[in-house]
Amino acid sequence: MVPTAAVALLTAWAAYGQSTAPLAFDVASVKPAAPCCAPGQWRESKAGEDRIDFRYVTLRYCIAFAYRIKEYQVSGPAWLGEIRYDIVAKGPAGTRHDQLPDMVRQLLAERFKLQVHHETKEFNVFVIAVGRNGPKLKESSPEAGSADGASIGMSMTPSGLGRIEVRHGNMTALANTLSRVLGRPVVDLTGLTGRYDFDLEYAREEGGGMAMAVPPGGAPPSTPEFGISIFASIQQLGLKLEAQKPPLDAVVVDRAEKTSTEN
Repeated sequence: MVPTAAVALLTAWAAYGQSTAPLAFDVASVKPAAPCCAPGQWRESKAGEDRIDFRYVTLRYCIAFAYRIKEYQVSGPAWLGEIRYDIVAKGPAGTRHDQLPDMVRQLLAERFKLQVHHETKEFNVFVIAVGRNGPKLKESSPEAGSADGASIGMSMTPSGLGRIEVRHGNMTALANTLSRVLGRPVVDLTGLTGRYDFDLEYAREEGGGMAMAVPPGGAPPSTPEFGISIFASIQQLGLKLEAQKPPLDAVVVDRAEKTSTEN
């Protein structure tokens, strides 16, 4: 007969082994993506509570999700941002949303033989932070939008005035939108966790990161309306936008296969 103490020890070791086992999806499908897309259409990628539905994504996108960083922090061969995949996977019962990145990391290691290492690198980015006199942001009403959704509208006048209208937006949404407009990564260092309604204006010349269609009425003038600046607009919100080279974590890809192993 096995002593009670020995049974307890074996049970503890079994539990420890289960708790330290790599998190993995129950089922996963990884396929080359079909060409995209018809005009006015796009393929949306989603991460639910216990599953992912990544459509027309690059391996760089997946690595950034898996390691909880931005895509610009992933270094490796150019094809990481060129070849497209459709990846659909579901976790076991009880999976939490915050476990999905670790599960994607395991999936990439299994299917793409992904191997990486970490380095600290300086990146040319814009940093958004709270100004000297504190934020001047209007908080959204609870009815303004869903708990995880922001409404962002963008437009451009014939005179070269760009406008960004944010409703129920958090600082992550603001940083991502500014990255798109400016064509450079924007890092949120505000520490603000609320959701807000605000408008921003910028000059066409500042929108180097995106191509905004010229409105009806002809080509815009070579100079924007006097005094228009995304930096001034940000300051009116009690925030500041500055160019910096902060040291950030970089994930460097040592090995990755272009073709996934069988599903």
